[in-house]
Amino acid sequence: MEKLNSVYSNGTLNTVIEQQVFNLLSKKISSVPKRPIEANDLRKAVWLASVLAESDNEIHLKKVQDFAILLFLNNQDDYELLKIVYILFSRIGNLTATRFLKNLMARDAENHGSNFQENILLTQELFSKRIENSVIVNDKQYLLTDFQKELFENLRNEKYISISAPTSSGKSFILKKYIESVLNEARNYCVFYIVPSRALINQVSEDLRTELPNISVRNAFIETEEIDQGKIIYVITPERAVKIINSEIGIKLPDLIFIDEIQNVENEDGRGNLFEYVYEELSRVSENTKIITAGPYISNSAKVYKELFDKDSTVVNTDLSPVFQLRTIIKLNENSLSLTLFVNNKVFYMLEDVLQIDGIEKAFNANIGEGLAQIINSLTDAKESNLVYSSRGDYAEIWALKYAESVNISESLDDDLLDLIKFVKTEIHSKYYLIRCLEKRVAFHHSSLSEFVRKEIETLFESGVITTLFCTSTLLEGVNLPADNLFVIKPEKNKEELSDFEFGNLIGRAGRLKNSLFGTIYCVSKKNNVEWAEEYYQAKYSKEVQTFSSKALPEIAPSDITDGGNQIDTPKIKNVVTSLRNKALKSDGSLEKFLIKHNIDEAKAASLVKSLGDSINDVTIPYSIVKQNPTIDPILQDQLYKKVLSEIDNWVIHSHSNFNTSYDRPAAESMPYKERSFFWQLDSIIFRLNEIFKFTEELWKKDNFSIPPTVICINAINWLQGKSIGELIANRIKYLSEDERVKPQYKIDATSDIDVNRQIKIVIKINLKVITFSLLKYLKLLIDILGTVLTEGDKERFKLTLALPIQLELGTQEPIVISLISNGVPRTIAIKLFEIFKRTEDYKNETKIFAWMKKQTYIVGLEPIYNKFLSKNNFTIKNSSI
Repeated sequence: MEKLNSVYSNGTLNTVIEQQVFNLLSKKISSVPKRPIEANDLRKAVWLASVLAESDNEIHLKKVQDFAILLFLNNQDDYELLKIVYILFSRIGNLTATRFLKNLMARDAENHGSNFQENILLTQELFSKRIENSVIVNDKQYLLTDFQKELFENLRNEKYISISAPTSSGKSFILKKYIESVLNEARNYCVFYIVPSRALINQVSEDLRTELPNISVRNAFIETEEIDQGKIIYVITPERAVKIINSEIGIKLPDLIFIDEIQNVENEDGRGNLFEYVYEELSRVSENTKIITAGPYISNSAKVYKELFDKDSTVVNTDLSPVFQLRTIIKLNENSLSLTLFVNNKVFYMLEDVLQIDGIEKAFNANIGEGLAQIINSLTDAKESNLVYSSRGDYAEIWALKYAESVNISESLDDDLLDLIKFVKTEIHSKYYLIRCLEKRVAFHHSSLSEFVRKEIETLFESGVITTLFCTSTLLEGVNLPADNLFVIKPEKNKEELSDFEFGNLIGRAGRLKNSLFGTIYCVSKKNNVEWAEEYYQAKYSKEVQTFSSKALPEIAPSDITDGGNQIDTPKIKNVVTSLRNKALKSDGSLEKFLIKHNIDEAKAASLVKSLGDSINDVTIPYSIVKQNPTIDPILQDQLYKKVLSEIDNWVIHSHSNFNTSYDRPAAESMPYKERSFFWQLDSIIFRLNEIFKFTEELWKKDNFSIPPTVICINAINWLQGKSIGELIANRIKYLSEDERVKPQYKIDATSDIDVNRQIKIVIKINLKVITFSLLKYLKLLIDILGTVLTEGDKERFKLTLALPIQLELGTQEPIVISLISNGVPRTIAIKLFEIFKRTEDYKNETKIFAWMKKQTYIVGLEPIYNKFLSKNNFTIKNSSI
């Protein structure tokens, strides 16, 4: 090892790498002169790299890989050097990268033989490595990296696996290939593919449907649906997994559970303890179930796995990304840019005044968007893809608009992009800022985008149709959007600095392995405050993941166990108390085992157990309800349970009701509850739920978002009625601009772009954060309670009430639309599709809609963008002409 360390630090090797970096940069910036490399130095560097390639140390292998990639990028027409590149790639186990050596492969085809036929031993070595790193799935051959091959073999042979690898390592690709191979061989097979966010549901599902056209890929579990339990993949969030775990209809147990972005168990806002609960429950499903976890740069993946599943796992890990990253810091001068280069995690060189931009320092400091537009235009070309990271969604929009204004488009726009523009105009709003961006092949990406639009933006960016994307920390949630260039302006998320781990995860997006072997990172900051960039570049990105419980338990004291969760101000403490009460109510010793597992000392554990026992002494709610709602404090659940028991009729929607809201609140409140309209009954339920759980206060504290219960009810009714986002936006704008009841301070101007776009974001936020998350969370608890206290006859009478959670989650009361959405058709398309299907003879039978779709090449009356989605995802007959 000492010898290899000296090779790693060799001056000649480092100098040649640095010269190669200069030469690569000169391809991007013409004012940077090329650095000549002495032939003897190059030969020596090649020899040193070949020696270092024998190392098992990934830091050593990273240097060899960087050297090989730089050699390739700077010498793509040099046949002899390309042979050297191939050898180095082979020896470090990155044969996937050899597909970029097209000139070498072309020469091989011309010669009808090996490029290395003059050396028999070398030919045998390379051929053997190629065979060793190849796998065949469904008669198709794939050439893998060493990491990918190791992972594939472990997936075949091991039951419990924990994976740690960067975003660009190809772990998801291998997992999907393994699933494909198993599904091809098995008669029956069930997969739970668990992702941390709804945004990832769309991305993963689309990939799986494209690659596995004959397999059922579902995004939600509907208890009333009949499901073919043969071969099925559920792509779900932990929230949706809770429903499956607690289902009483005997769903087939999963043969494989894959949990992506496992580091989210650290989350302290309530989801971390949900993740832990779900994973703990899943660990008990069956001894035959294969359980796999994955995340980037996790140094203790086996320990996390053991804590969550109480099982020892086989660890498959790498920190080696298969692409080279050109890391830079931009310094703004009065009329120019200077660049600092980083190579091997150290400051390498300062390039003064490499680009002339008149007044750039003043322009950027005065308006980041305008200055950023000039910087991007100067450093990139039209063929490259760019990600621009922003700490806030509004910044992303503003910067995207400024950049779009600076872009000139000479060629006609792609049809897919035109279809998206048309969709946004008609289905969202004609004044939406996004339209102006899309018209310049630019977009923004944040949490306040409608799901279908976000999915389409991701697809078009990945395909190169959208060239520049301004994004927020949604990118850190696992959404896979690599780019040629990444610009980082402020390394923050929700006003907090990014951790080293998060920064490493972010810059992992620089480099598109599908199209290139390298990416460039540009760090720039207002008033040249870029010291942070140097620190981040030199940081270690791996981390020890601590589960939410491991972080929170040491901080809790018996005095924190108060009468109700709403009295605890600290979210972390509030959430761990909820988790502990849940375990205490289970009454099977799991609380005591949990405290022992987390090394809580005996005295403190005994005190906690006593305090918890005292706090739940009067709780009467059945545990079967509590376990279905693991993120809600059991004491608050019990309060609702007792209220429902005392007045069941006032907690259900009475079927004679309709949606009529023509009378006001005083009139409604003067009526008996049963005689009120659907709206005023639901409004009353929401109001009373909020009295117990105070979710409007929760929204204000967490998201700085103020919304009264009645406004929640209005939006919930509109959502249930299947209204599109565009209709909801139009109705809100009309009301706030025209209705005389609106107070002057809340009035808006319907002709103002600023006012309109503010309302667009509010409507989408209401639906994503309030209706389909906060309200859904507590309404589901109510329905779970009703499900245990109503008689069978009452369940039939109040079936509308019992169906509300799934209807609210999916945004429709139509069973056919619910079925379409749960099978992966976006709500927007499902609603339109249903309107067309209603005109057919089969519309009364919801199961026939999929057979009907399978017969269609192009569904008349459906927008082109919808037809393309259905064709691409194998819902209709594949049609390359649309």
